[in-house]
Amino acid sequence: RSSRVAVTIVDVNNNAPAFAQSEYDVNVKENTRSGATLTTLMATDDDAGSNAKVAYSIASGNVGGKFKIDSSTGDVILEGSLDFETLTDYDLTVLAVDGGKPAQTGVTTLNVAVLDVNDNSPIFTQAVYVGSVSAFAPNGSVIASVRARDADSGSNGRISYSIASGNSKGLFSVDSVSGEVSTTAVVGDLSSAYSIGITASDSGSPQNRGQCLLSISVYKDNANVLDFNLNPYTAVIAENVSVNSTAVSVLATTQSGPIAVSYSISKSSGKIPFRVAPNSGRIIVRRPLDRETIDSYSFVVVATSGGQVSQTAQTNVKITVTDVNDDEPTFSQPKYSLSIPEATPPGTSIVAVAATDRDLGSNGRFSYRLVGGANGYFSLDTALGNVMTAAILNSSHVSNFSLIIEAKDEGTPPLVSTTTVNVVIAVQGNTKPAFATSLYTFIVRENVRSGSLIGSVVAHDRDPGAYGTVTYKIISGDSSNSFVIDSNSGAVRTTKDLDYETVSQYSLKIEAVDAGRPRKSAMTKVSIIVTDVNDNLPVFAGTPYSVTISDQLPLGSSVLQVSASDADSGTNGDVTFSITKGDTKNRFHINDNTGVITLAGSLDSTLQNVYLLTVEASDGGAPRKSSTTIVSATVVQPGKLKPVFDQSVYSVTVKENSALGARVAKVNARESSGSGAPSVIRYSLADSTYFSVDSNTGIVTVARQLDRETTDKFSITVIATDQRKPPQSSTATLDVAVGDVNDNQPVFSNQVYTASIREDNRVGLSVAQVQATDSDVGTNGRVTYSIVQGNVDNTFAIDSNTGLISTVIEMDRELTPKYVLRVAAVDQGSPSLRAVTTLTVTVLDVNDNAPVFAQPIYSAEVPEDAAIGASLLTTTATDDDVGSNAVVTYSIRSDEEIPLLIGTTTGLIVSAGVLSGGQYKFKVVATDQGKPALNSSSDVVINVNTVNKHAPIFETALYEATIHSSTSVGSVVLTVSANDDDAGLNGRVRYFIGESENETESVPFSVSQTSGEVKLERELANGESYHFAVTAVDSGIVLLSATAQVSITVNDAEAISGDQSKSGGLSIGLIVGVSIGAVVLILLVVIVVVVAKKKAYAFKWRQDTDDVPTSVTFTPEEDNIAFTNPMYESTGFGSGLGTRVTKNNPLYESPLGEDPSPGKQNPIYCSTDDVLDRIQAELDDSLAKGFEDLDAAAAESN
Repeated sequence: RSSRVAVTIVDVNNNAPAFAQSEYDVNVKENTRSGATLTTLMATDDDAGSNAKVAYSIASGNVGGKFKIDSSTGDVILEGSLDFETLTDYDLTVLAVDGGKPAQTGVTTLNVAVLDVNDNSPIFTQAVYVGSVSAFAPNGSVIASVRARDADSGSNGRISYSIASGNSKGLFSVDSVSGEVSTTAVVGDLSSAYSIGITASDSGSPQNRGQCLLSISVYKDNANVLDFNLNPYTAVIAENVSVNSTAVSVLATTQSGPIAVSYSISKSSGKIPFRVAPNSGRIIVRRPLDRETIDSYSFVVVATSGGQVSQTAQTNVKITVTDVNDDEPTFSQPKYSLSIPEATPPGTSIVAVAATDRDLGSNGRFSYRLVGGANGYFSLDTALGNVMTAAILNSSHVSNFSLIIEAKDEGTPPLVSTTTVNVVIAVQGNTKPAFATSLYTFIVRENVRSGSLIGSVVAHDRDPGAYGTVTYKIISGDSSNSFVIDSNSGAVRTTKDLDYETVSQYSLKIEAVDAGRPRKSAMTKVSIIVTDVNDNLPVFAGTPYSVTISDQLPLGSSVLQVSASDADSGTNGDVTFSITKGDTKNRFHINDNTGVITLAGSLDSTLQNVYLLTVEASDGGAPRKSSTTIVSATVVQPGKLKPVFDQSVYSVTVKENSALGARVAKVNARESSGSGAPSVIRYSLADSTYFSVDSNTGIVTVARQLDRETTDKFSITVIATDQRKPPQSSTATLDVAVGDVNDNQPVFSNQVYTASIREDNRVGLSVAQVQATDSDVGTNGRVTYSIVQGNVDNTFAIDSNTGLISTVIEMDRELTPKYVLRVAAVDQGSPSLRAVTTLTVTVLDVNDNAPVFAQPIYSAEVPEDAAIGASLLTTTATDDDVGSNAVVTYSIRSDEEIPLLIGTTTGLIVSAGVLSGGQYKFKVVATDQGKPALNSSSDVVINVNTVNKHAPIFETALYEATIHSSTSVGSVVLTVSANDDDAGLNGRVRYFIGESENETESVPFSVSQTSGEVKLERELANGESYHFAVTAVDSGIVLLSATAQVSITVNDAEAISGDQSKSGGLSIGLIVGVSIGAVVLILLVVIVVVVAKKKAYAFKWRQDTDDVPTSVTFTPEEDNIAFTNPMYESTGFGSGLGTRVTKNNPLYESPLGEDPSPGKQNPIYCSTDDVLDRIQAELDDSLAKGFEDLDAAAAESN
């Protein structure tokens, strides 16, 4: 019998995951975004179940964690950003681990190559390059080389150069490959500087670019450059130098020698009393000089050369004119006159004479002298010119004096001038003036000319001399200023034309005042009667006249009355009338007094229907004056008669602010002569909306608000209509003038005005003019101007009538760059109205401020190995001006060549060569771009620090020593020594046990940091040996070090034989003798020190510690000693400040308790007595130790 057995084979993890390839490669662009899947790795495992489940991971090579792998899928994903310029390849070790226990692992390598993209722009090695070129350098002269780098590779990093800007004249070119900049033409212009923009473009796609600036200065090192020998030329000449004299000579040449040059004086120098000889350069006086008028002249001389390239050069010439004594003192008055009372006390100052002398120095210094006429009654202050009384004056003895005063200068020869002082001695005045009458009456015709004398008033004063002198003035009664009175004579004159018709009489009040003390006065009245002259014509009212009459009018009937008046008076104003034309058949008659015209003959409208009569009005003056008018008489049949107005034209004036309904005028019409029975007349207006008329009364009133500025006059037709059948009507004209009221304010032509002015313009210059108009008339429309706001420091004034604005003080843009003025225009109405406008005045800059550096001194510390083009220091200057006046360029000024350059626009100082240790001192000059340019400078100190170039070098790589087990603790076993070729701190070596300063080995030895002495720190047993490192470290900023090995063995046998071999052959007697000799020698030295009072000696003093002096200087007379430790580079003297205390040497103490430190002065002081005591103690110890050593040596030899 059989049965089926199912056998299940259970998998064991006996297969590792396997990748298809042992190495994969993938290329990735450096700009691939983070998170992108780069590739997928797959490993297979022949096992089953969890044994075949694979998990992926990156084991190594993932620098910077730039990649990750999906543990399940094997997707390799970029985790960060790549940079071809930083790392171009990644070698990733990728593991595939199955899920078995124990797990099996498969390994592959993924090589990721980073591909370059054009993601870097070319970068110049310097932002600013500086070059220079001679003005006459030939074509192709190399100025500078620029260089840019592009971190990309291939075509992306291949650079070509081109000029982008600043080469408008085409003077320069750049080699597209090398970056070498050279000239393409002769530059020529010495005054120019060029800022060339250069572009570096790579060859990638898209193309990237970088830019730099090349600042090129043009210098004149060429032997043919024209220049003056001096700038400026100065000369000093006397003001009396003769015309055609030479003041100074100028010379312009080249370095290669004289050339043909023509000289001229720049037109900008203005008119000066000098000329220049065009060939020789002599500055010649062309007209007489006068120092008192102008004491110095500054002008510019221009030299122009011929040749292929014409050159010009210029220099400044300043000529100072010195004084000669050519002006005598000049008195302010040729004669002084005064009156003083006889009671004036002595010492009273009565007058001060004054003189001036336009000369300088002693030539202009003068003094006064009283040379005549004083007779002992007067004295003079010779310095001040005060004339004083010197004695009691009595007018009864001498009533007047004539003093002669001299002013004499101190020149050689001296010049003199004189003046006269007339002094009248007067009795004290005590009466007042008296007019001849209390009322003067003057009669003057109105047509008298302006300035005519119309009369005189006279007042007398009985006081003598000046006290009786009377002066006159008008006190009141002449408000129109029509008269003036002579203050001395009392004569009254007209100042303008008089008009009897305006003012026919004036009543003036006149005062007479004497010269007494106190002054006394009197008053009188003057009545001025203006008489009429026939200066006015008769004036008709209502002209012309018109009337309509019936041809049936009876003879003698009134036709019309004309009226005329004359402004003159008396017979000059009496008017008579006559008909002079138009009545050849004597149909009419006029009353010569009343002007009534009556019918004198029969009329027939069929024969003549219109009569034009010329009526003359004549006055009664001599000669007569007359005027005429026309009277139009229309003759009609009785049924055609129309109403007749009193006047054909009515003229009235009404204010524009009259209320509605206000009365304007009254017109009146009547029935025509001969019209029969009377009829009612009605009035109406033909064409007016502004006025209305009462139909019954003929009163015209305002019907609508008036505005003179819109309509200033109206001509209205008034109709009068009778009530007959058929009705008849006639018309008259009403002329209405609209009177102004102040209802309009001024209006400026602009709401805003603008103006500009240079800050250096002269005071009084007109800046702008504002203008306003006022629609009103008369005083209502007359405008005055004023500045009401914004006039800082009262800088401006305005003409109140014209609106012209001008400056009254000097301006400074840096203080006030702009003024905003509020200007008011005010009319003269009552009440007045005003308007305001704005004037903005911009102050234009002139170059009156030099650049100012932020610091007076700049300093920097730089290493001597600074790369060429390295930025060292930035200087900064600002200029308070604006525009090109504030654009600052920088340059270096140094007395010697230095390997430094400065950015002309940035102020950045960069290295231009190899720097040497030490210091560079120079000035940086900041120059603005104004004309003329201004500059200032700042001091710059660049300290170049030496670089720690050399590491210490031990004398040998291995130091060996064998010592005895009895060697005492603290003994020096051996000394290591290393040298460092650097200077200063860089070459100062310190020693440490161990491979480095911070890794000290644990050995029973110590090493002195400064001396290299290796000392025993504990007792050792025979047979021990030690091997350790000693490190020598310098003291540079960047520490450099070296290491040597030390081997020390404790071997008593070898140490003893060594000692014996060292001392073999020496007898004990010799050792004792040498020791005693040494002791004696030391004692002698001590004695010399004590005895020598005037000398200073130095002893070498050995110490067991590193921080104490190694020499001592002793000055007996000062009772002090200074110890010096060369390690601390310090010396000095003190006076017993104490002793320094250390564990091994309790004798010394530094001043103020400070620890010595490198670079500081730390002299160590102690008193002389202390030192001698210490020396004695040391000698005693040395003697005792010496004898002990002798005893020991003797014992060993036995």
